[in-house]
Amino acid sequence: MPSRPKKVPVVQGPIRTQEHPITIEDIDADAHRVVRRLHQCGHEAYLVGGSVRDLMLRKSPKDFDIATGASPNEVRKIFRNCRLIGRRFRLAHLLFADGKVLEVATFREAPEGIDEDSVVVSPITDDNEFGTAETDARRRDFTVNGLFFDPQSNEVIDYVGGLADLDRRLLRTIGDPVVRFREDPVRMLRAIKFAARTGFDIEPAARKALRTERKWLKKAAIPRIYEEIVRMMWGGAAASSFHLLEDVGLLEILLPEVSAWLSRRAGDPAGRLHALLTAVDHKCKGKPHLENGVLLAALFWGLYDDLATAAEARKGKLDNIEERKLAETVIGAAAVRLRIPRKDIAALLTALELQRRFPHYRERRTARMGLARHHAFPTGLDLLELRTEAFGLDLDALADWQSLRDVPRERPDDDDFAGGHRQPRRRRRH
Repeated sequence: MPSRPKKVPVVQGPIRTQEHPITIEDIDADAHRVVRRLHQCGHEAYLVGGSVRDLMLRKSPKDFDIATGASPNEVRKIFRNCRLIGRRFRLAHLLFADGKVLEVATFREAPEGIDEDSVVVSPITDDNEFGTAETDARRRDFTVNGLFFDPQSNEVIDYVGGLADLDRRLLRTIGDPVVRFREDPVRMLRAIKFAARTGFDIEPAARKALRTERKWLKKAAIPRIYEEIVRMMWGGAAASSFHLLEDVGLLEILLPEVSAWLSRRAGDPAGRLHALLTAVDHKCKGKPHLENGVLLAALFWGLYDDLATAAEARKGKLDNIEERKLAETVIGAAAVRLRIPRKDIAALLTALELQRRFPHYRERRTARMGLARHHAFPTGLDLLELRTEAFGLDLDALADWQSLRDVPRERPDDDDFAGGHRQPRRRRRH
């Protein structure tokens, strides 16, 4: 269990202001009640992080996180709907109706021994000390994410200069960006994501550090990297995110296959990817309306299509097995490198394969209905809809396939996909 620090550093007082656009009506009612209850029990408690940033930008937060001076066990004693999670640093999750979860975290101390002059040689793994509101703010990643809001006093509290950076529309790390990116390399991806979503400029020193420290991403936890890639895709700014990733050289680390494809001049790959990701942004609008496999297929479609077109130019139309092998070749290295879950890999492969079958099967009723009954048909149709918007494909053809979206599906284990045709069943041995 974390222990409270024996010594709290002397710090400069924060900026407190009631001049802000946040109203009580903007705040989730349950989050407001939680903060109020913690105050009534004698504990400091604030809304923190991205929710405050979004409220200041007059956007609707996707969640409301709470930071408090109460320990996790104290939070559990106050709220009956509390569940404690985590090993290295305990967090309190408050469970509400309809699956809503509010995260309540105890103020944390900055990693011991880390300051602006430190030379970090490995990511920080030991930062599980309880701290104060000040130290908790200063250990966060970017100044615009270091703001606190107290609904009780209606004050925005700023220890790190986040208010000024919001006014300047500037994304700046709290402290030396080299140190902060080495402490947690995933912060580099978060910088790209926040800059793309907000339209903020990345502060020059941080932008330089993204280039010089990009290889540190290889030291980051792979599941966190994959999670950030997926969040970039459905966050409403996929096109901007991947443009920034390419610009600072991070895409070469994350998806070298896609980066190498973009470096080609023939066929305007960058323009095609931008158009497809823009269609993703229109579809998702900041919410995960598409499954992960479809989102990833949007990234790999151009590379797959170019390779398939080249193969067909050499040997004629590819059969179903050849299409599957080509799709596996295109995404194989990335699937291993990012440890993409099997469910997402299956959806990604199917989405890619079906695109070249839609035009061939449209005029053959048996094949068309067989394809529509396949359990993965909606996955391929989602990517077809994105491609139609991005590249101006045949709307009538799309409408024909969309009319079959609600056709009853076969169960995944009922058949092996082979162009929409059922494979012979094997007899069970008794």
